[in-house]
Amino acid sequence: MSLVISLVLLGLGIGQRTIWAPPETIVSQLEQATDAPILVIPGTTMNAHDGRQSVVVTGEGEITAVVGREHDVDGWVGESMHAIAQVAEDDALVLDEQSGSTDELPRLADSDMWIEQHTGDGEVRFSIDLPIGYTIAIAGEPGTAAPADVRVEWPFDAKTPLFGPLMTAGLVFLALALVLFLLALRSHRRRRGPQRRSHRELSRAERRAMIRDAREGSVRPRGEALLPAGQGAIEAPAEADAASTTAIEPDIESGADASGAPADDVRDASDAPSTAPSTPDAPTDETAGRDRGMAERSATPARRGRFGLIALPIVAVVALTGCGPQYWPSGPSMPPATEEPTPTSLEDTLPPVALTENQFERVLEDTRAVTAEADEARDIDQVSQRVGGAALSARSTNYEVRGLNGEVEALPGIPDGEVQLMLPQQTEVWPRTVMAVVGWEDPARAQSALVFEQEDARADYRLVYQTTLASGVQLPAVASPTIGAASLPGDTPLLQRQPTEITAAYADVLLNGDASEFASWFREDGDTLRADLGRAAKDELIQRPEFALSTLEWTAGEDDPAPRMLVTNEGGALLATSFTETVRVTPKEEGVEISTSGAAASLAGVNETTSGIETTYQIQVLFAVPPADAPEGTQIQVVGYSQALLDANEVGQ
Repeated sequence: MSLVISLVLLGLGIGQRTIWAPPETIVSQLEQATDAPILVIPGTTMNAHDGRQSVVVTGEGEITAVVGREHDVDGWVGESMHAIAQVAEDDALVLDEQSGSTDELPRLADSDMWIEQHTGDGEVRFSIDLPIGYTIAIAGEPGTAAPADVRVEWPFDAKTPLFGPLMTAGLVFLALALVLFLLALRSHRRRRGPQRRSHRELSRAERRAMIRDAREGSVRPRGEALLPAGQGAIEAPAEADAASTTAIEPDIESGADASGAPADDVRDASDAPSTAPSTPDAPTDETAGRDRGMAERSATPARRGRFGLIALPIVAVVALTGCGPQYWPSGPSMPPATEEPTPTSLEDTLPPVALTENQFERVLEDTRAVTAEADEARDIDQVSQRVGGAALSARSTNYEVRGLNGEVEALPGIPDGEVQLMLPQQTEVWPRTVMAVVGWEDPARAQSALVFEQEDARADYRLVYQTTLASGVQLPAVASPTIGAASLPGDTPLLQRQPTEITAAYADVLLNGDASEFASWFREDGDTLRADLGRAAKDELIQRPEFALSTLEWTAGEDDPAPRMLVTNEGGALLATSFTETVRVTPKEEGVEISTSGAAASLAGVNETTSGIETTYQIQVLFAVPPADAPEGTQIQVVGYSQALLDANEVGQ
């Protein structure tokens, strides 16, 4: 009965994991179409169930699925019509249609903000472990509705709480059945008694002949018949020992001797002195002990086998107790906490960074490639994809000059070395700024400070400032790329000087030197820009012989791009800005000709003129601005600059 119960319980337990096992995945299928061009699957929907998610999107034509941070995807979608996918109670995907602008959207792929993207023709399939705070956006070809065949799958951690108890109970009953079987077998063997080989019973005459022979001391050869003369021989058993023909041992339990003779006859025979010599076949104490040992050893495997039959189910039961909790009943689960999670680190309390390190690496690599191709072809439209602001103005003039004069060199390209510092802005809105220090593979070349800006969510990051760091000048400490830095308005009171005043003040210092009212704002030690283009350098230029009959005048002007600024660890800021400086060269006397060459001559269209030449240069500067509470005597430091020709004209033209 125990065996039958065991088989039933084990069968039910195995059925829990086979026939009645729940499905291995949970599937949510979108069952309704949408007219919206963008389908958004937020992180809350993707995390409706535990486990890594598998997404399959099927449709016609090109399909694009991107993954980005929630605020980035929301910013890209903006006010456009879109649909948000959610998981219903029956695990189906349902859409929440959001009305908005029906204007055609640009291509969803290849934005700088996406963490990853997947494209395909007719189908896109990928697996992802999407955390909360990230979103998937799906779109078809521009101008068409988003694909309606979307499926999300999760691995299902199937719980079979009866599997453990059923298998355990089945194995317990199996062990009980084996124990009962072994006990019954032992009892049966005991009731049957010892098993001996049967022999022919000797007659009385034969037994007496054996006794007589024993008294007379005669020994019959082994196997010889024990019958009186004239009777047929009786074959001795092959197993009989030679000693059995010389001595008869009484059988205490049966009251008969070994040959079957009555006990009285045996006593009569034993009264006579035995003169039979001992035979070499008689067992000694040594051989008897050895035989008993061999018998004990032969019995050991049998006992071990019986122990193994009992131990196997016990070990299986113990092993089942280590199974996972999905195989055992569990108590009522605690309801999820409804309180807001408490931030555990500084990063949790700050706005997200504009760009991650991996995203910036992609931006930088693409900027290098696009700029190199555009510089080679002098293609202003191509370079404007990745360069803007003051940097684009400088390159635009360089392309024009190189088209007029092939001997003019191109502007320095984007550094091809490693990123040595990256400082993204902390923000969820636009425009966004990222600063970086990038080196060259040639260690002899000075590092460059690059400033990128993204004007809106659908635009690419573009390089707006590129300056060469001054030798021996140390940048202030800044936050890590994962924390980023805040930006400040142009009229902030948190800095020693307002950013809107710094650009014009420094331009005045370059024109007037120590005579400038702003000279005390800026640190002169280590300022290579002032050494190269400051008042002292201008006065030295005036004293050159070639300008003895010429008048040189300098004026400063504002550049169109606005300054870009990010806060440092000490509360100050790194400020990237630009301004223009124009030099006017005119003759002192009539008839004196002013000559020019190179890029300025190509732009002005003349090599010599009696009216004079005006040349405008763009100067990009990177300042380290101290905080408002900096110690007295702390000054603004120039940490890098660059200069480029913007324009050249003949005076009066």
